[in-house]
Amino acid sequence: MKKIIYLLATAVLFISCSKGQFTQISMEELAHRIQTESDYILLDVRTPEEFSTGHIPGAICIPNESIGKQEIPTLPNKKQRIYIYCRSGSRSKHAADKLLNLGYTNLVEAGGIMDWQGEIEVGR
Repeated sequence: MKKIIYLLATAVLFISCSKGQFTQISMEELAHRIQTESDYILLDVRTPEEFSTGHIPGAICIPNESIGKQEIPTLPNKKQRIYIYCRSGSRSKHAADKLLNLGYTNLVEAGGIMDWQGEIEVGR
C-alpha cells in the first residue's frame, strides 16, 4: 500500500512540474529589469479600456479574457521573456497560467499597476 501511495504521489508531482511555472516579482523589480534588459515583452492583461486610461510605457494589451487555447499571433516566440501585469495582480496570475498551458516558457508575473511607481502612458 505504501508503494502505491508513493507511486501516485510521484506521478502527481511529475505531472504538476511538467506543466512549468512562472516567476513572480514586484513592480519595483520590474522597473529595474525593464531599465537594464532588452528583448522582452511587457504584457498588460487588463481590458483595452483600462489600458487606455494608463499603462506602463512600451506595454502591449492582450486582455486576460482573450487568452485561451488559441495561438497568439502577437506573441510568436514562446521562449521570449514576457513580463505580465494587470490592475491588482489577480488577472496576471491567471493569464500566466493560461500562457503556460499554451507553451510559453519564460513568464514573469509582476502584479498590478496599482503598485507601479514609474511613468504612465495614457491612450493608444
